[in-house]
Amino acid sequence: MSRPNVFEFKSYKPYILAHLDALPNLGRGQRKHLADAVGCQTPFITHVLNGDYHFSLEQAEAATRWMGLSESEAAFFLLLVMRDRSGSSPLTMFLTRQIDERLERELSIKKKVKITKSLDLEAQVTYYSHWLYAAVHMALLIPELRTIAALERHFSVPSVQLLSVLNFLSEHKLIESSKNTYRVLQPMLHLPRGSKVLSLHHTQWRLKAIEASQLNESTNMHYSVVMSLSQDAYDQIRAKLARFIEEVADTVKPSADEKLACLCLDLFET
Repeated sequence: MSRPNVFEFKSYKPYILAHLDALPNLGRGQRKHLADAVGCQTPFITHVLNGDYHFSLEQAEAATRWMGLSESEAAFFLLLVMRDRSGSSPLTMFLTRQIDERLERELSIKKKVKITKSLDLEAQVTYYSHWLYAAVHMALLIPELRTIAALERHFSVPSVQLLSVLNFLSEHKLIESSKNTYRVLQPMLHLPRGSKVLSLHHTQWRLKAIEASQLNESTNMHYSVVMSLSQDAYDQIRAKLARFIEEVADTVKPSADEKLACLCLDLFET
């Protein structure tokens, strides 16, 4: 069982319990090891996890090392401890804002997919104005689609339109041409959250998703659901989806370039 994601938790005690449950044999005997790590007796661990006792910040920091948390995970965990220990509403509210800000940073898509290159605003407007720019950009990673003729057959668009897209990609050093074939120089781009064309980008690919849903291809997946849920559940789902994006990136990165696909993901309040 994989280690739970601390960023999906609202309190530090449930996270420790989930961490213990994820250990071999459901963590049997591990409370003593945790007690040794934080410098206390095993019964105190039980009182903390099942009662009103709390770790001191020093004990909590030692626990993060015992659980093998990264620096960012440990910082988030300690914020949870401080909020749970808080004795006043103003302090609780302050720590909640700190937690929300750190969570927002962790959920940043740019951080999850580890992309650093962005186009300038004028180029963004062009690149994201039509789905074909990104589609051709990614298609050129596939060996069988690196000529204009192959792209024309695959996308069923006129060669003059393809040439316009290819010239743009070349001008912005995203691809280069050699002997009537093209290769990708920069495979991934990031569209900053504050970009004025972000909505246009999402719209272009969701229109393609609608188009694809009408084809009823068995290899495609389309799922929509409207649900009633708690704020805590909503936040957990949001964190899980952000983690899923990271897992998708990790899966795609080492894979062979064999086919072109699009993943659209939405979670929003109605």
